[in-house]
Amino acid sequence: MKRRSLGGLALLFAAASACGPTEPSPSPSPSVSPTPNACSAAPSAYAKAVVDSWIPACSLAQNVFNDPQKALGPEDAAGNGTVGYTGFVSLGFGGRVTVDLGGCITDRPGPDLRIFQAVSSEPVSVYVSLSPTGPFTLVEARKQCGERINAVKGYCDVDLASGGVTQARYVRVEDGELYPCPGGTTSEGADLDAVRALGVAT
Repeated sequence: MKRRSLGGLALLFAAASACGPTEPSPSPSPSVSPTPNACSAAPSAYAKAVVDSWIPACSLAQNVFNDPQKALGPEDAAGNGTVGYTGFVSLGFGGRVTVDLGGCITDRPGPDLRIFQAVSSEPVSVYVSLSPTGPFTLVEARKQCGERINAVKGYCDVDLASGGVTQARYVRVEDGELYPCPGGTTSEGADLDAVRALGVAT
């Protein structure tokens, strides 16, 4: 076998290096899009979309006010009688509706949210989050919700600071009456009419 000189080996190594690596380079990882900023848009004065709702089957079986979309927009509960009401959703035993304000509200002095609750003054629990899937922070637990506007419309106010929260976009309103179903009525649980951001001009 002919022995190569050190100089020859150096020339071979230099030529191989010039041709690039013999092993393929790994493909670069795809870039990850940043999570959209929940607070990039201006909030609406009233809830503008339903992102989640749940009403127990035993309440659904007899409630006639089951449409969670009725919680959107300004307060508009009206009517009278057992089935003559309009403009709200009955949450049933421990039921809930989660709404999107379209942008973030920021804690300010005094109450930040007004929950409109129709017909009676059943209590509600209120949670808030920056994400539609949570985590949600409890800001009011089973608060009586019946400051009267008229015979049908009532409300209660909620302060984000009560839950140690400075900003929120998504609001979950949960029945706080917790009367076991079936309860013998066609509007079991708290009756959610609307959710208003008090610091946003209408």
